[in-house]
Amino acid sequence: MTTINGGTLKRAIASLLCIGAAQAALSADQAAAGGSVLEEVIVTAQKHEQSANDVGITMSVISAERLRDLGIESADQLAQSTPGLTVNYVAPTGVPVYSLRGVGFQDFSTGGSSTVGLYVDEVNIPYAVMSRGVMFDIERVEVLKGPQGDLYGRNTTAGQINFISRKPTKDFQAGVDLSYGSYETVDLEAFVSGPLSDRVQGRIAARTIQSGKGWQESLTTSDTLGEQDISAVRGLLDFQLSDSATLELNVHYIKDRSDNQAPAAFNGEEIGQPTVAFAPHNPLQDYTSDLVTLTSTPPWFAGHDASEADWSNSYTSAITGTTWNIRPQRDNETKGASVRLSWDFGGVNLVSLTGYDTFDRVEAFEGDGGSFVDTSNINTTSVDVFSEELRLSGKTDRLLWIAGLYYSNDNLEEKYHFLMPDSVYGNASIPWGVAPFNLAPILELDTNYKQNSDSKAVFGHVEWSMTDRWKLTAGLRYTDESRDWTGCTFSASDNSLGNFENTLFGSTLQAGDCGTIDDDPNSPTYIFNVIGTPDVNDAFHVFTDSINTKKWMGKIGVDYRPGEDSLLYATISHGFKSGGFNGAASNTTQQLEPYGPEQLTAYEIGAKLTLLEHKMQLNTAVFYYDYRDKQEADAAVTFVGNISGLTNVPKSRIQGAEFDWEWAPVAGLNVGAAATYLDTEVLEWQATDPIASVWPDVVTYDASGTELPQAPKWSYNGYASYQWPVSSGLYLQLGADFNHTGTTSGGANAFAFATAAYTLVNARIELGDANGKWSAQLWGRNLTDEYYYPSAFVANGPFVRMVGLPRTVGVSVAYKW
Repeated sequence: MTTINGGTLKRAIASLLCIGAAQAALSADQAAAGGSVLEEVIVTAQKHEQSANDVGITMSVISAERLRDLGIESADQLAQSTPGLTVNYVAPTGVPVYSLRGVGFQDFSTGGSSTVGLYVDEVNIPYAVMSRGVMFDIERVEVLKGPQGDLYGRNTTAGQINFISRKPTKDFQAGVDLSYGSYETVDLEAFVSGPLSDRVQGRIAARTIQSGKGWQESLTTSDTLGEQDISAVRGLLDFQLSDSATLELNVHYIKDRSDNQAPAAFNGEEIGQPTVAFAPHNPLQDYTSDLVTLTSTPPWFAGHDASEADWSNSYTSAITGTTWNIRPQRDNETKGASVRLSWDFGGVNLVSLTGYDTFDRVEAFEGDGGSFVDTSNINTTSVDVFSEELRLSGKTDRLLWIAGLYYSNDNLEEKYHFLMPDSVYGNASIPWGVAPFNLAPILELDTNYKQNSDSKAVFGHVEWSMTDRWKLTAGLRYTDESRDWTGCTFSASDNSLGNFENTLFGSTLQAGDCGTIDDDPNSPTYIFNVIGTPDVNDAFHVFTDSINTKKWMGKIGVDYRPGEDSLLYATISHGFKSGGFNGAASNTTQQLEPYGPEQLTAYEIGAKLTLLEHKMQLNTAVFYYDYRDKQEADAAVTFVGNISGLTNVPKSRIQGAEFDWEWAPVAGLNVGAAATYLDTEVLEWQATDPIASVWPDVVTYDASGTELPQAPKWSYNGYASYQWPVSSGLYLQLGADFNHTGTTSGGANAFAFATAAYTLVNARIELGDANGKWSAQLWGRNLTDEYYYPSAFVANGPFVRMVGLPRTVGVSVAYKW
């Protein structure tokens, strides 16, 4: 694996220096001309247009051109361009976990909300699973770091990611961008924009990604996996209702029928652990006898070749004869619309923003990385989201103010069919003699749940320029959020769960009955109160609960301008994230008890400096987070063993620093670098001991002193590009970049979610028309063919990794009218 001083990083730096050396080749005339200046970046981070250098917030702004150069197709790939941001998967459920500056929630439940707020054209995406759709026709992405406790709709603690689409234009424009790359991948994006009448402008954009060849190769068959089949379209209409009122309509649709990725199983001895994590699985018994050392290497164990993996395509129940299609794949559909009305009357502006989105999916996931079925699942999910925001704003020479109301409602329903016939809970219990499962193996489970969430808020924000040099920014928000949840893990059509519980408890459960055990001693249907009685079936019932959170959050900041081109700022911000429920397969009702809200108070000082006559930009910040009741994964002690649980960590802290640097030293040459340093620590937490705890007794240990998960100590990137004319109408551009992400821990579950450091290097060469009419680009990504894995987790038995793409190359052509 690459280390900070590793060879791959040296090659990355060398690549940048080689391109940087092009500066020496510039002509004397170019040098005398003094070069170019950096373009001003306009953002809407505080709900109104401002220069990024005028906003006392630490943020990363990613342009459409940079997204294209890096090949970023979806939100869960943004970590490649944003130090401090990690995106990983902690289980094979299709739910990405966004962590920003170490603030994240290692929960694979679809119904869990992210610590990082996600917004598309100001409309909130409440569930991370909805963010996996393709991005297209994007103007920029704004990553706001730290809690944004006043202006944003749904409560979060880490920060926000805002996706801003390109808008309709007053003159006719059209363009097409076509790429062809590795694995027979065709990526076509096009748009048409312009006036439909004197008062109406429209824009329609579409993108499709199709690949005819998978990049993963089965270790035991000739099968491949990784083909893409994605189509998306967005239509925008802007109406000038009057001289003071505009209405913007946004309608969008995404269809994704691509393959899902299979994880790569590996020997746990690589990370100082036993061969498998906790339990054996079929057919491991043919290759080992003690679960610690191997007599021979199982064929499904992958090496350090990114293409190596394995998976199952189907499972047929020996009990019902039903065949399940479990090939890793997805059939996802996103539909939505938003309406934004802006009305200016008497110096006061009213904005009404209404959004509605639906997300439906059927996805099959491989969890164990083998041709057996230890951990496979099929998720069927339906989400409906409605939101409405009303805000008033006004501005004078010295004061800008915003006040508003917010409401959102979402309904989520999920069916989670889990298959584990070859796990230790199933048929593997027989050759390994694992009681009590060898008496009645559990082969399939059906976990169904429904969640309804309501969020209401009132907020205010002011920016007061006290003098020409000093500005005070303050905001306050009051949120009232409620969640209603009902769900259970039911006995599937094979009734193997019911048979297991009937064998052990004397119940008479049938297929379709709830199999979650009431293990609450205060409940009238507590299992030990009814076992041996005619009412024993009452101990297995659907769990229903509601939670409500009412909290204030906000921020206060002071900006100081020593000069026209410099800004110093200090902020104190406070955010919270409401509690929720565990959507994983459940064995007991206490596993489903809600976890509480988390709170974070951030202290930050920073500087934004424009130097060398606007040829250089340097942004720096240092911060300290007081993190209370952090939501985190923990072991749930249940009858069948210690499985997926969620809890709150009482006290943690995060401290760190960031810098972001850009420089245009001479005409045509741009270089830049950015870095984030993190130091995280759990200060107080009695975590569940997954080894010593045996249901119903829970044993804890002191987990203080451990690092937070997905918080690399160092993450940084750099880039260089040089463009020069090769004739009166043509230019040539060379570009390269690298991105380094340091080692991460898994927190208290150090071996489960830990990842190794890695560095990715990309490069490109582009020829184009000097007037921007057309361009052709030859590109390569992960040029060093780095073996890396942004995610690692544990199936029922095996250790597995989600490996990143190997080297890819391709060509792109773009044309604009």
